[in-house]
Amino acid sequence: MNAPAARESGCQMMKRIAKELKASIRAAEAHADELSRRIAELEAQPDPEVELEIKALVQVREVVEKKIEEERASLSTLEDVISENC
Repeated sequence: MNAPAARESGCQMMKRIAKELKASIRAAEAHADELSRRIAELEAQPDPEVELEIKALVQVREVVEKKIEEERASLSTLEDVISENC
């Protein structure tokens, strides 16, 4: 996240953080989509030796999806606070 601007109000800070969270979520979603595409490509290959790579990619995708879920929850809470207080 970026450093706060000089004399940034609480509302401005929360709005900036919400914007950064949205960008982070979009980037993580793109990463998860790319992992899904790569997994599908590997699963389409008849080579049984790619199984370990598939399992590793699935684990990474699960971690990324968990991060997305947590960031969405944080964003939702932050947007509630912003709408109530700003």
